[in-house]
Amino acid sequence: MRAEHGPVVPVELEPGVHGWLVTDYATLIAWSRDTTTFSHDSRLWRDFTEGRVDPDSPLLPMMAPRTNALFVDGVEHHRYRRAITDSLGAVDTEHLRRITTRYADRLIDEFCERGSADALNEYARMLPLLVMNDLFGLDREQGVRFVTAMRNLWLGVEAERSNAEAERVLSEVVSARHRAPGDDLTTRLLQHRAALSDEEVIMQLLLVIAAANEPTANLVNAALRSALTDSALTGPGAPSLSDAALNDLVERVLWQDPPITNYPAIYPRVDVPLGDGRVVEAGSPVLLGFAAANHFFVQENAERMAETRNRAHVAWGAGPHRCPARDEATTIAIIAVRVLLTRLPGLRLAVPPQELRWQLSALSWIPVQLPVVFDPQVPPPSEPPEGTSWSPSDSPPETSAPRQPTSVSSGLSSLSNFLVRLLRGS
Repeated sequence: MRAEHGPVVPVELEPGVHGWLVTDYATLIAWSRDTTTFSHDSRLWRDFTEGRVDPDSPLLPMMAPRTNALFVDGVEHHRYRRAITDSLGAVDTEHLRRITTRYADRLIDEFCERGSADALNEYARMLPLLVMNDLFGLDREQGVRFVTAMRNLWLGVEAERSNAEAERVLSEVVSARHRAPGDDLTTRLLQHRAALSDEEVIMQLLLVIAAANEPTANLVNAALRSALTDSALTGPGAPSLSDAALNDLVERVLWQDPPITNYPAIYPRVDVPLGDGRVVEAGSPVLLGFAAANHFFVQENAERMAETRNRAHVAWGAGPHRCPARDEATTIAIIAVRVLLTRLPGLRLAVPPQELRWQLSALSWIPVQLPVVFDPQVPPPSEPPEGTSWSPSDSPPETSAPRQPTSVSSGLSSLSNFLVRLLRGS
């Protein structure tokens, strides 16, 4: 495409709906920073406002106007983003590391005796979900409903219905936090000095949790694939998995295989000439091709990349809309890789890398599975909840009514089994 059209490529997002794809690193950064010429506000999207996008289009949940930080600019964007960054900033890093490690271990306990697993759907996709549900105060049932809806949104399945269900779940969470505030990100958004309405809080929650789930899962998946083909990390005599080694691994993955491919879109407020006779018309969606931009930058700067630890990739975006949760996503990915490689000796891909399957859409490149094999392990004894003592006599008899879980960590086994079947599409 680049060879035929140059760094800015005309594309068809779906039949009759057109736009552009930026594949050039410098152009992507310059346009992302030019808030005078370009906007994230999809109310400028001409095909949408003039009725050429089908109401059932799978593009709409990802591109239609929303009152959240991704889809607005200027003062409004600053207000929403400040509420998000302040709320995320209140999350203690050690707490994030601790709960990520705990959920990672519990997920591995579910399959470690088998000697095989789908490391994407049984691990990478579930870990960010469990961590985010914990941080935002979703209970088990809400977590199941939300991940079902978000998976269908990413895949374009019953998009309108899935979007409505995701918003419904978050509305329930907001109502619950009004009644009983907690030490969670939902409560912090509700109490922030930006004085967000309930609808605005729901929209920020939808943005942050959605961005944290599938993209972070893709990052974990890509980091695991890279680690399993890197003898320096997994080969005989490989050193311990240091923070420095894993940081370098994740940064390399963010260059080579970013978790988001062609999203979000920006919209020119005026016609933008490309200098070759072509014009990007005002109101045309311009997809930000993070994967392509990184690829061509590395290709054109191979010697520089080899000599330096250049971390100027655009995997997290560029300009004022750069992802505010990049540190949290990186932390989750590093811990996910470390715990899995540490817990499962002999971990390796079950198929050659070229046989892994993918599902493609205009906006993303979604892996289907990551089959792995390893030396079977006996899971460690179950530990009682923190702050309590336990003995076998404390176990309730089988006839006892089950206790209702107060967080997604309760009943993890049944939740994980359900979600694995869900994410596999069964």
